Amino acid sequence: MQLNNLRQEHHLQGQPVLLISALGFGAAIEDKLRQLFELDRPGKQVYALAQATEPGIGILLVNYDNPLALRKKDLLINSLYSGAELVAVSQKPLTDAPMYHIRGMLTPARLMAVLDKIALPAVSTPVSALPQPAIIPSAKLELVQAPARLQDSAASSRTLPVAALSSGNRFRALVVDDSAAIQKSLQLKLATLEQIADIDFADSGEAALAMAEARQYHLIFLDVMMPGLDGYETCSRLRKKPEYKKTPIIMVSGKTSPLDEVKGVMAGCTTYLTKPVQDDAFQKLSIRVLAWLTDRKADGQNAH
Repeated sequence: MQLNNLRQEHHLQGQPVLLISALGFGAAIEDKLRQLFELDRPGKQVYALAQATEPGIGILLVNYDNPLALRKKDLLINSLYSGAELVAVSQKPLTDAPMYHIRGMLTPARLMAVLDKIALPAVSTPVSALPQPAIIPSAKLELVQAPARLQDSAASSRTLPVAALSSGNRFRALVVDDSAAIQKSLQLKLATLEQIADIDFADSGEAALAMAEARQYHLIFLDVMMPGLDGYETCSRLRKKPEYKKTPIIMVSGKTSPLDEVKGVMAGCTTYLTKPVQDDAFQKLSIRVLAWLTDRKADGQNAH
């Protein structure tokens, strides 16, 4: 059920809808949460899953095992939703746990038992009082300021500026793929990562090498099958450059045989993502890669 329809239905019944935003759980769990909140519970509080950009968020459900989710949570609490209640979910004990904490498995029964203990009269307003939001694409997540348009810097590349953060850990990504659809898909996923400062695009291996020569990239997504130089050869040539010996290079391919993976390793790739790139796989990889890049940058600064 769409959020606007849910609001309208419960408005007619005189019931308020309490909006919940989930941070750091991935698309599969969010779908299950959405279905859970749509179940009819007579006499109980009505919940709806919403993006953090929705007005009137009352509860932030946060995966405390996900560092990116914690950073987003802090920014949201400090800038948009200082009155929202936090519900922490973690596998391990927390030293600074909020009042509401689900440790271990996130089951429907445990979640609803915690949510029903939260009384938020100031936020759980009748739906008639809530402004009706514009439709926001799901990939345009909480704290990312997507640009009105992409600015063409060359025929084979485009750059996407992202809103500045107070943190100094900002990184540049290069996406190399001859498919506009794959470029768009990775653009939307990368735009959800606040540490990514710029995203450039190349349509071929030759263009990627030229761009890598002109500008330093911290993270590269590289298609395997391309006209001209394929991904293996492009990766091998990048690795011969001293400035790219340790750069994370992620091969993106629909080919997942052991032989293909061996060829990728021999060419110097860091790891593989399979097309179409799934949100959960991308999120897990981005957490590891960004943590490594942040540590590497800190080590470099400490060395000076």
